Amino acid sequence: MTNDTTAAVAEFLRTEMARHHIPGLSLAVVRQGKPVLLQGYGWANLEWQIPATPTTVYEIASITKLFTATAIMRLVESGRISLGDTLGKHLPHMPEAWHHVTVKQMLMHQSGIKSYTDVPRYWETTRHDLSREEILDLVRALPLSFAPGARSAYENTAYYLLGFLLEQISGQAYADFLRTHFFTPLGMRDTRANDYAAVVPRRAAGYSWRDGQWVNKPYYSTSGTYAAGILLSTVVDLAHWDAAVRRHAILSPQTHALMLTPHPSQAQNERQFDYWHGLGWFLLTHNEHPFAGHNGGIQGFAGSYVHFLQRDLTIILLHNQDNAIPPHEIALAVADFYLPSAPELSSHAPS
Repeated sequence: MTNDTTAAVAEFLRTEMARHHIPGLSLAVVRQGKPVLLQGYGWANLEWQIPATPTTVYEIASITKLFTATAIMRLVESGRISLGDTLGKHLPHMPEAWHHVTVKQMLMHQSGIKSYTDVPRYWETTRHDLSREEILDLVRALPLSFAPGARSAYENTAYYLLGFLLEQISGQAYADFLRTHFFTPLGMRDTRANDYAAVVPRRAAGYSWRDGQWVNKPYYSTSGTYAAGILLSTVVDLAHWDAAVRRHAILSPQTHALMLTPHPSQAQNERQFDYWHGLGWFLLTHNEHPFAGHNGGIQGFAGSYVHFLQRDLTIILLHNQDNAIPPHEIALAVADFYLPSAPELSSHAPS
């Protein structure tokens, strides 16, 4: 990477941030497990004019699902759970209609369970700290949208339930498991479960752009996120995570490859949206370059984590505005500064 590339990326990002009213943004570009660019742009806090840096802490929302999926696969590797295990086997108190949903189907968004975030009443509760069982009560009595495995539909309830499953099998709280097995060993000092009462050094303020001005994000209870989206992190920490994933310090090469293997639903309705699901990952292509990734979006924040499978190139982008363009569009545009025009063949490419 040259200084010219760094300058071109900075110019591009500042233009996009101005165009889409993004106050602050942090970026990591990781190649072959090593950061080649760690940079902040704009403001982490508008009121105090605090600059965004690579160690600014953001809410990463659904990027959390990558950690939840990896934690479940750690239990699979240890033999404590199987991908074919049903929810009813481990959580028999859950609704009978959910009992035959498998762990694998939950990881792939093929459970058929309604997403609690799609229930209109949920959005009346987001400012209230409900129990996890109260969150599930929003969908507990609803019928399945389809038979498990029949179709694919992105939803949050399955990942919420994977948090219950992780706690039941491991005997640890969700946040404790991630800290013990991932964050502490990997030196991810700024990654943790969100707690609005906690004093978090370098925490970014979250914003929306409304009626021609920035406004502070409203309170959004963490009871509505849990294993589907509760984590805080930085691009530095996520770069550490990415390097550890690629060198197989977290999961075996075989398990890692399984997570990046397309697992189509019976209807293969994912095809109409030009993606497949792996186990936790979305599998797509950009200009013929296969990549695995996941976005995150929550009130006040958005982010994208994109890994190009054939190029060992990762783009991690976090920012503090919730109604800009989809974050992966910016991440993929950044990737274009680093990708060659002609991709190589790879066994990881979705078919």
